[in-house]
Amino acid sequence: MALFVNTNVAALNGQKNLMDVTSRMNSSFEKLSSGSRINSAKDDAAGLQISDRLTTQVIGLEQATRNANDGISIAQIAEGALSEVTTNIQRMRQLVVQGGNRTLSSDDRNALGQEFTKLLDVNNDIAGRTSYGTQKLLNSDSPEAGFQIQTGAYSGEQDTITTGNAELSAMFGKVLSDEGITGDLSDMSAGLSDYGTLGEMVGAYMAVNGESDIAAAADALLGVRTGDIAASSLGERGAAELNVVELTKVLTQEASGSGGFAVLSTVSAALGFMGLAGTGSDVLTGDELHTIHGFATDTLLDSMTSLITQVDKQRAKLGAEQNGLTSVIRSNTTAVVNVSDSRSRIMDTDFAAETSELTRNQIIQQASTTILSQANQLPQTALTLLG
Repeated sequence: MALFVNTNVAALNGQKNLMDVTSRMNSSFEKLSSGSRINSAKDDAAGLQISDRLTTQVIGLEQATRNANDGISIAQIAEGALSEVTTNIQRMRQLVVQGGNRTLSSDDRNALGQEFTKLLDVNNDIAGRTSYGTQKLLNSDSPEAGFQIQTGAYSGEQDTITTGNAELSAMFGKVLSDEGITGDLSDMSAGLSDYGTLGEMVGAYMAVNGESDIAAAADALLGVRTGDIAASSLGERGAAELNVVELTKVLTQEASGSGGFAVLSTVSAALGFMGLAGTGSDVLTGDELHTIHGFATDTLLDSMTSLITQVDKQRAKLGAEQNGLTSVIRSNTTAVVNVSDSRSRIMDTDFAAETSELTRNQIIQQASTTILSQANQLPQTALTLLG
């Protein structure tokens, strides 16, 4: 074996191996101290790209879950307000049942009317005040299409919370929509029977108040000139609003026995189902007054029942949407667990394997250091030849 002084090949090999093992140890230290197997792209370029996509999905799902919880909060606020609206309408219907007795005095009816009016006003107030932050939920400011909730991590993954419009006019519009009535309110004079519940209400108002002009009665109940407003969209555009004071008169006002033939004839002809032609006299008979009172009571009862149905339909829809969002939250939570597990297999350090590798490299480093020390002594051997 040749001996060289200028070039110590054995030492160079020892340095190379020591450098390699030290680099592997530094990598192990980095992985063990950070807990991540991939700390830079050089550790695993493909793995880094995959894990970043999974991280994007996890972050999106976590935020989507928070969004869904916000959606549930909106639904709960709206449903809680509608619950009180239902209670008020139930009480209003009870007042109508009580007012169905003709034994009540005018003072008794006025007392009923005061509470009836107040409850109508309160329901409109509830609809106008219910909000999520500054976003109104139950009046005409609430979007008809509902509130979009981003419940997924990617585009196109949205759900909707539909709080609706609980104002009195809007609910009557929904009643008419369910009844399939689409004509303009300005055409009501052509026939009340074509306008379902609202037509009956106008007829009852005319009968108890002695009003023979259909247009005037409709305008009084709606508070404004009706114009070309579709019956099914009543209240949605804020173009008309039911006058609660005039509406209450259907409960509190009793038909007069005199001067009523023209009114009775108009209402009977316009509705087509009252079956009252009158005696031809301006003085209504007791039977006719009794029938008018019963018609007005029945109309109010049917109207209150229809309003309760509309509120209950909206509450049921909100309940279904809450259940849907709750299911989405459970699905998102499960997905976060599974996707995080997948990312962990790519990104996280296996401490058992890595500590074993570190121990192995430490032993190799110690051996390399010892061998390098001995290799550095080889040129000294050549000096013995000079002696």
